[in-house]
Amino acid sequence: MAELRLGDQLVRYDRDATLAAYAELQHGDAERCGCSGCRNFIAERAQAFTDPFRNFLAELGIDANKEGEAIYYGPVEASLHFYGGWFYFVGKLIEAGERLTTIPLPGSPSPIPLLPGPGEGFQYWFSTSFARPPAVFGKAAAAVEFSTLIPWVLDEPYDPTAEKQMEKAEEIMARYRNTLRNLAK
Repeated sequence: MAELRLGDQLVRYDRDATLAAYAELQHGDAERCGCSGCRNFIAERAQAFTDPFRNFLAELGIDANKEGEAIYYGPVEASLHFYGGWFYFVGKLIEAGERLTTIPLPGSPSPIPLLPGPGEGFQYWFSTSFARPPAVFGKAAAAVEFSTLIPWVLDEPYDPTAEKQMEKAEEIMARYRNTLRNLAK
């Protein structure tokens, strides 16, 4: 296993095992879901990730077209929509750290710390909390989480009911947190 530092975070990772795991996956989470938010993400996936982030994923052995989770949070302003998600890799988080890594986009002002604004950057970090990965990653799996803004490019409007469904799901998960933890074991 090799080590990789990202800001104040440190992971150990197995690039070859991660490459082998991704070779077994047919597609990413957005293709499995199929909601309008995910279809928009698929349409913009090539532009959603910066080149430095794609290079970072490649170093870990991650296929940038096969995200473990794509989350559509909804519109932010004008035609920009907030997305997040993560990618799995074979490895372990050694030092959790506290900071996000932000990649400023060319010609943009300094990024803000929590939510990237139009042209302000793309944020990513090693995640400490994520859904159970597919079995192909084995028992030693970690994740890289990301957040970004992308334009709405589909001819159809976004589905505002998706936001309400997400709020309801989060409310239910908060209410039954201990039960859901026990089910996940």
